[in-house]
Amino acid sequence: MIKYGFIGTGNMAQAIITGLLNKNVPASDIGVTSPRSADKLAERFGIVALPAQNLIDDSDIIILAFLPNQLENVTAQLDFKNKLVVSVLAGVTVAQLTSATHTTQVVRTLPNVNVAINLGVTAFSQTKLTAENNHVFQTFSSYLGERVAVDESQFAVFSAIAGSGPAYVFKFIDALAQAGVENGLEPTLATKIATQTVLGSAKTLSLSKQTAQELQDTVASPGGSTRAGLDDFKAQNFDETILHAINATISHKHL
Repeated sequence: MIKYGFIGTGNMAQAIITGLLNKNVPASDIGVTSPRSADKLAERFGIVALPAQNLIDDSDIIILAFLPNQLENVTAQLDFKNKLVVSVLAGVTVAQLTSATHTTQVVRTLPNVNVAINLGVTAFSQTKLTAENNHVFQTFSSYLGERVAVDESQFAVFSAIAGSGPAYVFKFIDALAQAGVENGLEPTLATKIATQTVLGSAKTLSLSKQTAQELQDTVASPGGSTRAGLDDFKAQNFDETILHAINATISHKHL
């Protein structure tokens, strides 16, 4: 049985804990430490609040989930004993993590919020892990959804698409719903229709051997109403608008 230890109680820590509990990881196998909010989080989820060093000693995998600028202060007095350390700290490299924790067993990750429902996608870059720690990380990440190996130089791009992407998908759903409202649908109904349409379409694509472009063409008959809408997307520079937003996201992350 794998024991999970969280240093930090932020939104991503809570999303990951929720995902683990959804996969029937016993709450007693999840520990958390934080100077101010560990007890509150432990009470909320039924998990175990522990002092930081005790948490490390008792865990098979330690997830760093605090503010990135706190790395040196948080780790300074701790002995990680060369245990598996998984970081969700934005912008903190594998080299920086290794230096701060004094462990050779490090994985830098970037999950997105959908890990809470076990449908996330997590980028990762790692040191050379032992076979046991590699198994632990694969088990951990599989509970949360999909994982993809990404070069650290591409983390900002991944973050723009997968990390910020959910907000942009919500924006698209809202725009679909608002278009329905403008054409006479009741708002709640319009949102339900738009949400289910996006959910089903994403599932269809994930199960298909066809590309997203090919699936567009299966829905849009030549000269039909769907093709008219796609043609209008093209005229309104829809693809360029998305690219522009992604590039703006990436540029901001480099500030």
